[in-house]
Amino acid sequence: MTDPIDRPAESTRLQILRAASHQFAYRSYSLVSLDDILADAEVTKGAMYFHFRSKHALALAIVDHQVSRARAAVNDLLSRKLSGLETIIDISFLLAVHDIGDEVARAALHLLESIGRTDGVQAKVLGDWMNAFAVIVERAIEEGDIVEQRDPADVSRLLVALYLGIRQTSNPDEPERFLVDLEKLWAMALPGFANPNRIPYLTQFIRRRTALAIDKTTSAVPNAL
Repeated sequence: MTDPIDRPAESTRLQILRAASHQFAYRSYSLVSLDDILADAEVTKGAMYFHFRSKHALALAIVDHQVSRARAAVNDLLSRKLSGLETIIDISFLLAVHDIGDEVARAALHLLESIGRTDGVQAKVLGDWMNAFAVIVERAIEEGDIVEQRDPADVSRLLVALYLGIRQTSNPDEPERFLVDLEKLWAMALPGFANPNRIPYLTQFIRRRTALAIDKTTSAVPNAL
């Protein structure tokens, strides 16, 4: 249980994270100043430095915070007992929905691209992401959805690369287009590793997930910290 004395401090910390995420979600790291964040958060510079020693440290805290949130969301998906490949498809659409409507998620992905290489943060986060996918891919191979000849590490690397690539070539600010582009990528990727007998079903599954994601993004997606 959180000590009541710590609650105001934690509230202020989350307030700063939320404000910084709002800035980094829509502007590049280099264009966001501490003054911008302080004005958005409505806190003093002293409060900022009590929690974060620099803009860089604050940016890394956003990435860490989103990694924790994403891990919880993925664990929730895993508890639904879908097949391995269905679970990975669901994770990709969950990422997309959050990228579209959740400023913390979008800011964290932007920051991974812009400053993640400097401290090895990008390599660690993406490495953990690929390792987690590889475990699920192994299950999908056992279930017969992915052909045995495919290396789980190669498939997981491909899927992570596909999502990071769609962020560069499509636009989360155009939700329907972004989600349809993700669906098209899945349709093109599946023949490279999926069991041919399962592709018709998986294609329909992806189409349903696209429609559900579009429905979710037609209304405001809560930006909960």
